[in-house]
Amino acid sequence: MNLRDIASINELAILSNLETLNAQMIREHENKQGRFLKLKEIAKYQLSVLNEKDFMKALKKLNENVYSDQKNKLEQ
Repeated sequence: MNLRDIASINELAILSNLETLNAQMIREHENKQGRFLKLKEIAKYQLSVLNEKDFMKALKKLNENVYSDQKNKLEQ
């Protein structure tokens, strides 16, 4: 299953941001491990801010009738 199929609106926004930031860091010749650590911290911060602002957008669609507010996998 693709991450985008089960991600919340907030997670999709963060993923888009991270893709852009990663591309910029690659252009700046940042090494893979350095990029990963920076992007992980950015993702945690953005997720906490967005989830605090709008709880409904933090919900994940499990199927056509069920939604979940389980902890985000990016936090792991």
